[in-house]
Amino acid sequence: MAITLCIGSVNPVKVKGVRTAFEQFFTIGKVHSKKVSTSVGNQPMGLDEIIKGALKRATGSLEPDCDYGVGVEAGFYLLNNEPFDVEVSYIIEKNGSHSYGLSPSFPIPRKIYDAIVKGMFNELEEAVELLTGVERIGEREGFIGFLTKGRLERYVLSYTATIMALVKLLNKELYSLV
Repeated sequence: MAITLCIGSVNPVKVKGVRTAFEQFFTIGKVHSKKVSTSVGNQPMGLDEIIKGALKRATGSLEPDCDYGVGVEAGFYLLNNEPFDVEVSYIIEKNGSHSYGLSPSFPIPRKIYDAIVKGMFNELEEAVELLTGVERIGEREGFIGFLTKGRLERYVLSYTATIMALVKLLNKELYSLV
């Protein structure tokens, strides 16, 4: 049976990553993607804020015909005082079950992180566009694509975060209370 997948983003990279992840386990009939605003700002800071943004996007994507609502949010967190970028995928099933997962993280150059924190840029994409000259890089290969010389594109981060979020939903018997 084909599912209806609803995604709280119109960013083609996020949509591709989420759809590709779901295609590993489900037959997809319809995909609804829509712009969903969050209260976390353009550049979420800290895992709590990133998760909150992903949850808002998932909740905002839900429509009556959705089997799954998915929100993906990217942001920064500090590990040993070093800034890292991560994507979080939050999934809500039509029955209310939910889960979230994280992508692999990669270090952000300190000078870019500091410039964003100081308000010189609103978000990573703005700073990276200036650095690379690539417009709308966040909707293309992403900063990770630039840093890896094209060997890893941004959609892979949305894909892996979504696969990680699906783990709990695909194995409910292992995660249920005994």
